[in-house]
Amino acid sequence: MLPRHTRRAQVPSTRPAEYSPKLSPKNDRLRRRRRRQTLAGSHSASFDVVVAGGGAAGVAAAIGAARAGARVALLEKTGNLGGAAVSASVLTYCGFFSRRHELVVAGVGARFLDVLAEDHLYLTHTSPETGNKVVLLDLETTKRALDRLVLESGVEALLHVDVVSADTRDGEVQAITYAHAGSTYSIRANSFVDATGDGSLGAASGALMDEAPPHERQASTMVMRIGGVVEDAQLTGDAVEAAVRGYRSSTGGDMPRTRGPLVRLPLSREIMALLVDLDGDMLDPAQHTRAEQLGRLQALHYWRALRDGIPGWQDSFLVETGPTLGIRETRRMVGRERVTKEDVASGRRRPDVVVARGGWPMESHVGVGRTAYGGIRDDAWFDIPIGATQSATYANLWAAGRLICSDSDAYASTRVMGTAFATGHAAGVAAAWQALKGEVDVAGIQATLRDQDALL
Repeated sequence: MLPRHTRRAQVPSTRPAEYSPKLSPKNDRLRRRRRRQTLAGSHSASFDVVVAGGGAAGVAAAIGAARAGARVALLEKTGNLGGAAVSASVLTYCGFFSRRHELVVAGVGARFLDVLAEDHLYLTHTSPETGNKVVLLDLETTKRALDRLVLESGVEALLHVDVVSADTRDGEVQAITYAHAGSTYSIRANSFVDATGDGSLGAASGALMDEAPPHERQASTMVMRIGGVVEDAQLTGDAVEAAVRGYRSSTGGDMPRTRGPLVRLPLSREIMALLVDLDGDMLDPAQHTRAEQLGRLQALHYWRALRDGIPGWQDSFLVETGPTLGIRETRRMVGRERVTKEDVASGRRRPDVVVARGGWPMESHVGVGRTAYGGIRDDAWFDIPIGATQSATYANLWAAGRLICSDSDAYASTRVMGTAFATGHAAGVAAAWQALKGEVDVAGIQATLRDQDALL
């Protein structure tokens, strides 16, 4: 059984000089009122920490902050927690394990795995082509498990809300405005975490963001789920490639990728296929829309190719695409420190400032139909420093998941959802420490993370 996470830390303050920004003084009466308020029926509320984005990173940030003693609000734009795992059917968590299959992410992430284990659904899969080990997910179980963890932690979550603007003064984010069904609401906090994937909070606040030119960003994928495939049907890359090439030759179908991973999912026994690659600027709504429409058409071609070209697929059917596009890259936050390709490749260890581990290789979808890998020394892990999670613009704005500060090569490793649990947990604990104590104490944050069973 994986470790439980129920303790709270009582740690001394030993704040290093390089992480000394303090928040402006807060009114004690406001703090007391913040403890009593709820989000229900309120157009204006205050919390210690507000987390925007309810994927792996945002859930971990919110729970980590709550366990550190903060009162936390979690805002999510869709109707489910889980981010790309549930909204785009990316039903594998990459990054929990190193290439040598050592667990490198624990804490809140491991508590999620505990919940899967309780339902007898903690299952892993090792790619026969890359050797990478992932956690397999069932869609509905993932939704319920994340709901349960958030509710148990005392976090106040709001679904179906979009961050639309931010109030900033004196080098801090003071409040954000979010929208739901044509109405707007304001929420104040001492610290904020952007775990939106696209950097919606950072962009709304005017924080420095790093945006690669669209043609240099990683390709996106429209995930397909396929049912009716017999249990012993081939799922190998060679079988896929032969089927796709044969279909493309006979029909002229638009199918840039000739091979990609096929994984059988728990419970449903459906096949998750990552074959439909698309490029474009996913921060442009017109390009984003066209990509999703094209992705659904390409998915039809790929399913037909597999159905007609691989034994055991003849009675298969396309269950669903997406429903949304799995976006790999849009923005990253400019932080106080950047994770680099050399940090990842060398497995750099930084004990004085580490707040999370990264163990996934550099997996870069360098263009439509093309993937390049770069390893980590000894197939181990690298340390992610606290400065990569803290905005260079606002002292009280933190980044989590694929938003942490990195160069484009390191990003190919740090972006995955298993690692997002670790960086989210770190950002949430750092935000809570800052909100409650008015400082960023690296040693204290590390002690709190360890007390919550994170691996550093």
